Amino acid sequence: MNQALTPDPSFAVDTLPCALLRFDAGGRVRGGNARLLALLGRNRKQLLAARVDQLLTPGSAMFLRTYVLPLLQGHGQADEISLELVHANGNALPVLISANWQGQGTEAEICCAVVPAPRRADHERELQRTQLEARQAREHLARANADLERFAARAAHDLAEPTRKLQAFGERLAGSPRSQLDPTDRDYLERMLKAAARMQGLVDGLEELSRTGAPPAGGELRPLASVLATVLDNLARHVAAAGADVRVGELPGVAVDPATVGRLLHQLLDNALKFRREGAGHAVRIEGGWQDGSETPGWWLAVHDNGTGFAPEHAHRLFEPFLRLHDKFKYPGAGLGLATSQRLAQALGGGIEAQGRPNEGASFTLRLPA
Repeated sequence: MNQALTPDPSFAVDTLPCALLRFDAGGRVRGGNARLLALLGRNRKQLLAARVDQLLTPGSAMFLRTYVLPLLQGHGQADEISLELVHANGNALPVLISANWQGQGTEAEICCAVVPAPRRADHERELQRTQLEARQAREHLARANADLERFAARAAHDLAEPTRKLQAFGERLAGSPRSQLDPTDRDYLERMLKAAARMQGLVDGLEELSRTGAPPAGGELRPLASVLATVLDNLARHVAAAGADVRVGELPGVAVDPATVGRLLHQLLDNALKFRREGAGHAVRIEGGWQDGSETPGWWLAVHDNGTGFAPEHAHRLFEPFLRLHDKFKYPGAGLGLATSQRLAQALGGGIEAQGRPNEGASFTLRLPA
């Protein structure tokens, strides 16, 4: 009759992927598996004859006594504690231990799972590799952006001349007393001139967009309130034409680059004045403040309007060049104003956020570091 074989518990723990160490509350080693013996360079007899302090560097032994053991006794468990084992040849081996306290009094045991910790040199090599890849990615992105800006500038320059000629000769033809155009041909000519005018707007917008990638040159700063007042003064004619009620609330007391921030605010306010709802009084409100709960000190300025608005799901797409959500004939423009505004904000180290709802209005919030 066959007898059942009793499994050898030491064989089971020796096949585990991590090292195991057991010692009692007095520090006497009670056991360990084959992987622990390999880490220490010792045999089982040497291991069982040692105290746990002898398996650790002096600093780790003190840390075990003064911190790890009290922690285990109080909480019963500790995870990923950094210690250093001592190999039989005297070399220190950084490890991470996860331990738990089992039993009470003289019968208490500490059971530890031990895994080698990545060495500092490995961390440094990985950090250097990551930093190199990040630097190469930034350089590649900078080259790509520079190439794109050169292309945009060249395209705008090359398109400008034929567009101007198309407009000039079309206007001459329309105004010439010798032109014998029937109503249909004259309608075609007027459509051609309107298309040329839209093309000129696109070319001008593309040229402006191509100039907004670089950070602004250092110069004299002016209070934000003063820069905004100048922008509103320049837009006075547009405000009157829109019949808009423009109100300025509290603003952060910050000095800004008047050229860049002025262009940016001009774009945002022009956008707010343009997208009006028919049959509704148009209102624009401007307010600002300091960012709260942010690690980086900064300020914000928001432009709210009660115009046509937009669907919230389109908010992230509004800053794409040439994107249009509304009728281009009803709301003329190149579709580059918000793209230009975002690039100006990014050149200053910040950005613009958009919020809106259809037929309820839109809000654009500029956030910049202090």
